[in-house]
Order: sequence, then structure tokens, then C-alpha cells
Amino acid sequence: MTGIGLISIWADQRADVGKQAKFLAAAVVGLALFQVVNYQLLGRLAWAFYGFSILLILYTVAGGAMGLPGVRRTNGATAWIYFGSMSFQPAELMKLAFIMVMARYLRFRSNYRSVRGLVPPFLLAGVPLLCIMKQPDLGTALVFIPVLFAMLFCAGARLRHLLPIVVAAVVLAPFAYLAGTDTPFFRHLPAVVKGYQRDRVKAMFTRDQRTLQGTGFQQEHALTAFGSGGFAGKGFGNIPVGQMVPEAHNDMIFALVGEQFGLLGATAVLVAYVVLFASGVEIAANNRDPFGRLVAVGIVAMFAGQTFINIMVSLRLMPVTGITLPFVSYGGTSLLASYMAAGLLLNIGQNRPLVMAKDAFEFGE
Repeated sequence: MTGIGLISIWADQRADVGKQAKFLAAAVVGLALFQVVNYQLLGRLAWAFYGFSILLILYTVAGGAMGLPGVRRTNGATAWIYFGSMSFQPAELMKLAFIMVMARYLRFRSNYRSVRGLVPPFLLAGVPLLCIMKQPDLGTALVFIPVLFAMLFCAGARLRHLLPIVVAAVVLAPFAYLAGTDTPFFRHLPAVVKGYQRDRVKAMFTRDQRTLQGTGFQQEHALTAFGSGGFAGKGFGNIPVGQMVPEAHNDMIFALVGEQFGLLGATAVLVAYVVLFASGVEIAANNRDPFGRLVAVGIVAMFAGQTFINIMVSLRLMPVTGITLPFVSYGGTSLLASYMAAGLLLNIGQNRPLVMAKDAFEFGE
């Protein structure tokens, strides 16, 4: 996956492929560190990791309002901390920190099998999610939702408690979308969704040329680039359509994969992700240690959620959110976080402690 990513980055922005290669070297070191140190020892640092990550995100939010050193607005968000020509995105590390602290919290508890007991896990997810949305970075914030529900479900939380929350969110979504607009009744409610986010949703369902040359330009050309690859693709580095797509080597890199390697190449990438997810599920299923099992589930949910959102956006099946494709997209912090998560997954698979006790989680009603 990383190899296909490097080829696609080279095709779109040749000046950035050298940077990505350096990021890859750092990412491999991160993978090795998270693989070598026993995951149970790393788990003891989960709360400190979580708190440190939140402080970094708050620094970017405050930097956007107060002009703190190293923080500047890029593409409408203050999601990065800059060190000269290099940048660091704290939200990427926050995802891994959240997984570890959630697993640490849930490992021997059973109170989350009640409605009241679900409050602390939702708070653990809600704090970083709201902080990231203040940057604003909706795409990264969305990843926390499948991770939270997957970990709660696999820990044994009752479906009769989780499903009403999902149904309530679906029912309230239209109200959140319309709040603050000129629509009668909704104009009196505080705005939840920003204007440009509504424009992105509308751009998915219109063929108006002015919109397609404005808000819908990125997705329209990404979909055209993906489809133009046909069955076998146009070949390495051949992306005449993809070169017109803004941020193609980052948010829309799957479109470049489709243009260069066609349906065959896109399918190969999807198969690689399926193998990764299946391996993570196997590691979780064969580890009776509750902390290790939950971390593995969280990592798989994070990779799967992020992959799903990125590909759906590239195929114009979801509004643009700005989220990387794990292991493939350009971005140093994203690549580092993905490799660290993979190292932790390998660590859990290699260190399966003997647990002489009853099953850690209950699934009965």
C-alpha cells in the first residue's frame, strides 16, 4: 500500500515524494518501537499519552484564535503545528491515544453494560472529537465514532443501549444540518453545520456547471480521473486528469490509483486492506487479554473507518471531509500514526499472555 502511495505521490507531486520517503523511514522506526516494547507496558502510559495529545490539539485551537508560534491556518483549519518546513498533526496521534485509553478503561469494567455506564466512554471520545472539530477537522473527528462503537460492542455493551443512540443520531442529523439556515423554525436554532459543509453536500447532487467548477470541482475531477483508468489503467505516473485534482496526492489519492492502475489496481488495494482488517480481527479473536483484544479491535475499526470515508469521498459518495487513506496518502503524521498502530497490532499478535480466568467480557443480555 505504501509503495502504491509513493508511486501516486511521485506522479502528482514529484517534489513531495522525497519528503514522503523520509516520513516512511521515521514511520518504520515508530513501527519498530511500538512492536518491540510489550504492549502491556505501553498501556500503562495510555492516560499520559491521551492527556498529552489533547493538550497539543488544544494548542492548535488556541493558536488559531491567539496566533501562537507554529500554528497557522491551512485550508481553513489550524490542525497542524509547524516546525520550519515540517508540520505535525496532533489529531493523528490522538486517534491511537484514544484507542489505548478506551481499552485501558474498559478492560475489567462491566458498568458500560448499563446506560449510565456508557457516559464515561462517550466522554472519553467526545472530548477529543469536539476539540478536533474546533480546528475544524471533521474528517478526522468522524473516525472516533466507529472506533468507539466497535470497542464498546466487542467489550460486551448491550445492543439495546447502543442502537437507540445510533437511531437518535440519524433522526437528529437533518435538524443539525438545517439549524441556523433560513428555513422556517430552523432559523431560530444555533448553527451546527458550517455553510461550506452544506455547500459540499449540495455539490454531490447537482450538475450545475458553476458548482462543479467551484465547490464540486475536486470530487468531480477525482471521479473522472478514477473512471478514466478503465480496467487496466493508464500506467505508472500517467495521470493527465488526476493532475487537475486539488490535493490529489493526499485526500483523493485513490482516484490516482484508479487512473494509473485501473480497476485491477484499485481492487488490489482494497484486497490489501481486507487482509489487514482480517489479520487484526484474527489477532483480537485469539487474545484473551482484555486490553490487547480491545486495542486490536480499535485499531482495525480506525483503519476501516478511515479507509471507508476516504474512498467514499473519492468516489463522490460522501461530501468532502479531508481525510487521508492509511499507508497510501501523502502526510508525515498520518503515515507515522498508521505505522505505529500497525506495530502495536503486531505487538499484540506476538505477545499473547496466558490468562487463567473466565472470559473478560460478557455478551449475553
